[in-house]
Amino acid sequence: MNDEDSLKLTPPWYTYFNLIKHSIGKDRYIEVFNMKELSDTDFLIQIKTRNKEKALALATLISPIKKFGNTRIYIEVTYCGEVVKPTKTPQNVNNAIKIVRKALGTNHYFESVEHVTLMGRITIFPVFKKEVIQFFNDDLSDLYNNFNGVAADVFSEILRPFINEFPIAPSTSIKKRSDILD
Repeated sequence: MNDEDSLKLTPPWYTYFNLIKHSIGKDRYIEVFNMKELSDTDFLIQIKTRNKEKALALATLISPIKKFGNTRIYIEVTYCGEVVKPTKTPQNVNNAIKIVRKALGTNHYFESVEHVTLMGRITIFPVFKKEVIQFFNDDLSDLYNNFNGVAADVFSEILRPFINEFPIAPSTSIKKRSDILD
């Protein structure tokens, strides 16, 4: 068997890059640059924004590092060529919701943000369209080797699990009554 016939699979850090590119990158104010290899085990994904407030909110909402064993992916949000640091942690739910709206408000998949008190704890629910994010990924479980993920699930991989003490739980929008009747 020659090298061309051997099985090649996409490493998980490239899948993670594509998750960011095809979710966060679906925003007219954002550009996701190709992942850079810093070393054998360290990679960098830069997300450029054209709005400083969006950059601050996005830096606050996105996980800044993702680990796959000993491989690390660093995620940087930039504005005007400068790396943006997360804003101060919001002390109340209204400020946390504002951060979610500012970060995701112009994203193709984003619909709204809600908050609910569950078992005495306020949980923030960014709500996403009922859409599938799809890209080629050497996925052997798919006939065409695509990754297929519900938008809310993809965002849950990328966003921080908490802003301050508020859990972030991406959700999918509900069907409208007219959709059910069709």
